[in-house]
Amino acid sequence: MTHLKDDELIPALSAQLGEPLLAAAYARVDTVLGLTRMLSPLGNYLIARPAARAAAHRITERTEVPLDAAMILGLTGTALHIWRADPMLNRVGEHAGEVSLDRITELTVTPGRAWHPIRIVLADGEKIEVEGRGAAHLLATEFERLRVG
Repeated sequence: MTHLKDDELIPALSAQLGEPLLAAAYARVDTVLGLTRMLSPLGNYLIARPAARAAAHRITERTEVPLDAAMILGLTGTALHIWRADPMLNRVGEHAGEVSLDRITELTVTPGRAWHPIRIVLADGEKIEVEGRGAAHLLATEFERLRVG
């Protein structure tokens, strides 16, 4: 695992992939147990994270998009890449996989406080909702630019 702050994601992960990332942001799956992450680090790791991992696993089974409880979403000109991560410690794990942009019809980010709701709609109509931090809005901006251009 490497430690990368939000502003270091694009250059470091571009080098790892061997192709330029247009945008990248830490993201997480939120559940009703997500509030326990505010109680303490133990609440995060013992309650919120396992619940989010189970929810991510169900989404992955339904959509074939390789999600984890916490991850990094990175956008290239052809795909949405996903890395496992620990945003609390700014740690980046292994590359979990990618989704061709041909499978994605919509990627929107709604402004929030620290975490911003991200909605991904797949070509088959499946919807994925996660939260992103930092420059998550750039994912939507770059996705739209690719669709128009």
